[in-house]
Amino acid sequence: MSSGRRRFFTLKNKRHMPKWIAFLAACLVRLWTWTLRVEVVDPHGFLNPDRVGERIAAIWHNRLLFAAPLAPQRLRRNASVLISASRDGEYVSTFIRFFDVGVVRGSSSRGGVKAFLEMLEVLRHPNHTVVLTVDGPRGPMYQPHHGIIGLAQKSGVPIVPISINASHRWNLKSWDRMQIPWPFSKVRFVFGQPFSVADDADMDEALERLKRELMDITVD
Repeated sequence: MSSGRRRFFTLKNKRHMPKWIAFLAACLVRLWTWTLRVEVVDPHGFLNPDRVGERIAAIWHNRLLFAAPLAPQRLRRNASVLISASRDGEYVSTFIRFFDVGVVRGSSSRGGVKAFLEMLEVLRHPNHTVVLTVDGPRGPMYQPHHGIIGLAQKSGVPIVPISINASHRWNLKSWDRMQIPWPFSKVRFVFGQPFSVADDADMDEALERLKRELMDITVD
């Protein structure tokens, strides 16, 4: 005999997010971003049409949710984002593809070598960009990891720090305090100072520079 208890849909124990849920989430976020007053700050001319070349974009993990829908089209075009190989990463990758952004799956703890080689392959294509959340996937918050420095050394491609700063926002109770801008708030999409990492550069010093450059454009 049926217990009569109604079962509701849940993502618990589901490896893949159904595409219809990701589509609805992407539509909601897109509608949300249309209410925002977005200012692009690009003092170094990253978006200049005459400026060509490959780039490695560095962003904090807590800015990832709205990065794709808010990013200028020139940045989204030919861009691929590194997403962890975890179940949460699977949800994020399904969602982010609805914004016409490519995805590379992997992290330091799972699929890292494959992801590194795939990112190198992406950067061999003219004018392509790889986007990394440099303190993800598990933190600590605002502590970048060495992977992006190794990628910059191996590829010879410069790093471009990026931040998204909302005048008013909610912070989720996650390790990174994931940020969600209030509707109708002002958001600044900021490009920092690009820099390259030489083959013989000290990785710790380069990592410290990356952190400084990102913190210089981060407003919490």
